[in-house]
Amino acid sequence: MFDPSAVAAWDVGSVRYPDAPPFHPDTPFLEYPFGGTATGPANPVYTAMRALLHGLGLDAARFETPAWNPLGGLVQPGGTVIVKPNFVVSEHPDGLPGIQAAVVHGSVLRPIIDYLLVALQGRGRIVIADSPIKEVDFDRIVHLCGIDAIKAFYDRAAPGLVELLDFRDAQVTRNASGFMVNLRPLPGDPAGYTLVDLGSDSLFEEIAAHAARLRSTAVYYEDVMEQFHRPGHNVYSLPNTLLRADAVVSVAKLKTHRKGGITMTLKNAVGITNEKRGLPHHRAGAPSEGGDAVADGARLDARLEDGFRDFMLSQPYGRAGLRLLGGPLRNAARIIKPVFRSLAPGSPAAVEGDWYGNDTVWRMALDLNRVLFFADRAGALRATPQRSYLGIVDGVVAGEGEGPLFPTPKPCGVLLGGAHPVLVDIAAARLMGYDWRRIPMLREAVGRPWPLRPAVDPGLLQIFSNQMGWSTVLQSTKRIFFFEPTRGWKGHIELTGEEAAPQ
Repeated sequence: MFDPSAVAAWDVGSVRYPDAPPFHPDTPFLEYPFGGTATGPANPVYTAMRALLHGLGLDAARFETPAWNPLGGLVQPGGTVIVKPNFVVSEHPDGLPGIQAAVVHGSVLRPIIDYLLVALQGRGRIVIADSPIKEVDFDRIVHLCGIDAIKAFYDRAAPGLVELLDFRDAQVTRNASGFMVNLRPLPGDPAGYTLVDLGSDSLFEEIAAHAARLRSTAVYYEDVMEQFHRPGHNVYSLPNTLLRADAVVSVAKLKTHRKGGITMTLKNAVGITNEKRGLPHHRAGAPSEGGDAVADGARLDARLEDGFRDFMLSQPYGRAGLRLLGGPLRNAARIIKPVFRSLAPGSPAAVEGDWYGNDTVWRMALDLNRVLFFADRAGALRATPQRSYLGIVDGVVAGEGEGPLFPTPKPCGVLLGGAHPVLVDIAAARLMGYDWRRIPMLREAVGRPWPLRPAVDPGLLQIFSNQMGWSTVLQSTKRIFFFEPTRGWKGHIELTGEEAAPQ
């Protein structure tokens, strides 16, 4: 059985991913569903994932026997399970190392899928699916992560059981200036989509007076936010394949986030919706006006940039103009910004909600998790969870700095997992060297009476780990890893105290 308060953090023993897809285990484990013939080169990630599942106490009585079935409590034979990785980018200025810092690697997915096959016993569906940002080349990222090779292996070894699905129904490309153009349709979910309305239960309802200020990062190609969020009406579009699933395994990345501070399992729920235009990421204006795009007292150039950008993106002709003039405007900004920086070096300069005062993105992430857990097959909200859940965090190569799209690689060699997304993310944030109480997404998830509020006090959470210092990290002030925050969060997220500085 799954203990909802159990969290495991495992030292992989390596800060590199194996480079031989489809990432077979290097040991013929007794429970391995394909016998001893498929073992491959050294694969510490597979071994660590197996140990993590055992560390969570899953099917402990049968461990080290051929009958060990750690995910049997998650999905039953004949069931459908969604494996939802983070495939957020397919390009990065640093090439493949940068991509590996931003997205989940196939070697992390491989053991999870193997143990799901053990649980299904030859009957059911495993759907590897995500809805990344609209400009991602899905086939490219699947190839770079080795997932195409994994899928090809399963097509031979377990035909008909493992599928790969792009939840998006559209893709865009960027022009030379970096603006989104050429929206083209995609097949999307063959089962279609359902609109799920949280109504007044949405966390946006308490700021409904400012609903007109809500903005999405997808506004660059169309602004339709009012269709999704207005007083009493807070709608999210969900793929029916997900709504009809019996279980979800959310496989997130350990990394920083410009708008949320961090992005792990809670934020990974952004990839369960095909309709990014309806996802609020910030509110136009400053907090004194009901917004959070810029800080009160922001530097003049930041206020001018954000106001101009928001005005242009609110108009069809404005979006067209930015596509044409974006390059020259960016070149001009590179010259002008240093001048303003020298005139007001201490003033906040974040735009588009890329700072610690973002009061929007955490609401969106928690709303999506409520939908993920409590929306039934028809999209109606229920009082009890409608599908089982396992959260995994890939931190073998993590991402620091300007995540989620452009993180700097941070080799950590860690995997985390658990059945409660809030507790998994609190443990992960703490390992990063951050104070979870300074992260709105986590502070609000614990502090408010919403359906996924953890039953256990995070301060009492014991982490199962093969590293003694990690087990009690929530009871100490010692930092394990020292993640560089994004620029807008620096100095506002880190753990403080005598042991908070590097030793």
